[in-house]
Amino acid sequence: MIQLTKGQTQYIYLTLTEKQTLATPNYLFVFKNRSTNLEVKFVLLYAADVSSYKDRYNKFSLNVNKYFSSKPRGQYIYNVYQQSSTSNTDVTGLTELESGIMWLNDEEVVYTEYQTTDTYKIRQ
Repeated sequence: MIQLTKGQTQYIYLTLTEKQTLATPNYLFVFKNRSTNLEVKFVLLYAADVSSYKDRYNKFSLNVNKYFSSKPRGQYIYNVYQQSSTSNTDVTGLTELESGIMWLNDEEVVYTEYQTTDTYKIRQ
């Protein structure tokens, strides 16, 4: 399962190479919210794979807000397809390489603690 948090840049790890048939494919990512059916689609280029061992796993750096800033938190089904295009977002005729579940979290809340030197008298 992929876990993403809004407001962060995170790595996602996948195993796309084992099923790909193109030498240097670009990857179409399709995320579909399980509650609302809202879809998020984007393409990551082959060159964006920063894995040192592409035959074993694929690693992408993802700016979560770029794609999910206004999207609802929760579970998404994801599918990844190979293609030669750098911009196509239509899955018709494409080969699926991987599918799974992604959990999208809201931004983490940062709490600030304040210290005070005020003293108070209590009546008895």
